[in-house]
Amino acid sequence: MLKYNGFLASLILMLVLSASLVASADDVMQGHTEAVAPFEFLTSEKGVYQSQVFVQSDGSLLLVWVQKGPYDLDLFVARQKPDNAFSHPQRINQRGLNHYTGDEARPAVAVGPDGAVAIVWTAVNNDIMLAVGSGFGDAFTAPVKLNQDNAEAARTMPSVAISADGSTHTVWLDPRAAPKGREEPSDLYYASVKNGIVQELNLTANQEPTVCGCCRPFITIDDSQRFDIVFRNANMDGYRDISRISGTTGSFSEPQPTSPPIWKLNACPSAGPIVSLGGTLWKDASTGTWRMLWSTDPGALPIELFTDRTDLELTHSPRTVSGRETWVLVGARPHSLITTWKDGSWQVVRDNLPRWASSAVVRDKQLILIGNEKGLLYTATQAL
Repeated sequence: MLKYNGFLASLILMLVLSASLVASADDVMQGHTEAVAPFEFLTSEKGVYQSQVFVQSDGSLLLVWVQKGPYDLDLFVARQKPDNAFSHPQRINQRGLNHYTGDEARPAVAVGPDGAVAIVWTAVNNDIMLAVGSGFGDAFTAPVKLNQDNAEAARTMPSVAISADGSTHTVWLDPRAAPKGREEPSDLYYASVKNGIVQELNLTANQEPTVCGCCRPFITIDDSQRFDIVFRNANMDGYRDISRISGTTGSFSEPQPTSPPIWKLNACPSAGPIVSLGGTLWKDASTGTWRMLWSTDPGALPIELFTDRTDLELTHSPRTVSGRETWVLVGARPHSLITTWKDGSWQVVRDNLPRWASSAVVRDKQLILIGNEKGLLYTATQAL
């Protein structure tokens, strides 16, 4: 159990590992490029955080962001129209959002077939809330509470997916059994919503060690409706490494490690994993500096990526590029990059990207990047 709040421990860890994560004003302007015209309505705004962009099945872009208002944080979406301008922003939440604006705690977004959209976030009272959109983001239902308890708990870090039947599937970190104000011990909870009915399940009820209280989990569903869920777990010896849960609705496996024990840590590093191209990809600092690891065999040590880049300082956790899901955006300093699995190894396919880039899409032979620094939205495009 942590002696201190996990977010504070996470901040201390980040500062020790990477003293230069906080950029100066000059650095921000050096990383800034001219705004992509459709995004101009937001680039001039202040207090903009956790921005994300997605390409939908009709080719339109969906922009999702959190913005600080006079009283609270609110969640907004805007859909790109046929003339390439964005629709008037819609506020999705009814109650304010949790005040933490770190990238790992961003709202979870999934775009599905037939214009379906699912957005999940943490409300100011730490309930996990879901809104479902139709018409490629033209309209959204009233928010639905996913956690089926009323405990005061620091729930956070949701991830969501949409199955072929239109149901939503969400996982999140839930310390409802922890002392008030603490984020551990925590469990990994899951909720499905179909026809407005919420079904909730504790996926880690059968284990004693805590789930890492502030590393974002990840959920994905393949064409056969099989789930893969990855998250940072803990074991009895104090290691905090990545575990995986697989299965179908109503038949989930128990958590299984994705690698041998690697990182013994009494804190939360805010470094969540993703599933990509059949394996698990995540950020690790067990050696004292951040590195990117890839695992497909739980019995073998994971492969370390980018070992030839001695000046690479990882910042954001890996994220899939919308519209080209075989690409992974890796946030880093001095430059971010995009990598993919090719010819038996991970290879960099796009280099020298702005270091603020935290979300990306591929559309119409263009790579579109967005990110935030100090409450501002930054955007850029590159031809492919």
